Amino acid sequence: MNGSRLGTGRRVTVLAAIAWLAAPVALLAQDGIENSALPAAGAASESADACLGEPAFVMPTTGLAFTLPPDPSASEQAACVSSAPPPPVRPPAPDLFRMAAVPVGKVPPLQKWQQARFGALADHPGPWDELLAQANQVTLGNPVGMINQWVNWHVRYRDDAAGDEWTSAGTTLERGFGDCEDFALAKMALLAALGIPPDEMFLVLLRDRRHEQHAVLVVNRDSRRYVLDNRTDKLLTADEIDDYTPILSFSGPFAWTYGNPAG
Repeated sequence: MNGSRLGTGRRVTVLAAIAWLAAPVALLAQDGIENSALPAAGAASESADACLGEPAFVMPTTGLAFTLPPDPSASEQAACVSSAPPPPVRPPAPDLFRMAAVPVGKVPPLQKWQQARFGALADHPGPWDELLAQANQVTLGNPVGMINQWVNWHVRYRDDAAGDEWTSAGTTLERGFGDCEDFALAKMALLAALGIPPDEMFLVLLRDRRHEQHAVLVVNRDSRRYVLDNRTDKLLTADEIDDYTPILSFSGPFAWTYGNPAG
């Protein structure tokens, strides 16, 4: 390191640090402790640089490293900043059934959605094991239709006895019954286990032509939006359905309501 870059105070600091480090190193050598037991220069240097942003000084004989005191003029940059994961990105608005999706914040069913949507199936043994092992191979990597049919055949429809409850996928598939939201959540979890990104799937609450409440799973796949419905094993796109009116949809931590017809 070029000493001309250091002021008098920093040269004193460096010399003092070298003297301080040299003494214990000599004692360690006398005790027969090998240099391999000492901290690696690269690891120490990277750790110091990542935190303080200052170059590290490495002892040429021992490999020990330490960081020079930060320049007072750069004190604001010397603080360590924790690297938090980036916030989730809201997916494109899921316009459906000729209606435009409008982002919303808190809505009444959001708490049920947040509680029921978690629970991965891939690491939890259950009646879906054989399906997950074969689905991508049988369907050549496009398991949407197979999952829709499999859940429709393996889960019996049953209205909630005490109010509207949303059940996690594992519970629904293990007990073998549920209502329309439970069907959709089970299909979502199975597709996620098969590699479909969660932000490509939407739980959609709607009304049918008879003004009855219903729920389906919508999946973005091959530039189309497929509707997985417990009322039919046939896989339809949203454009092919004309008797559903969407009310709310959910994906990840996000929700949408529906307003004017989509342009």
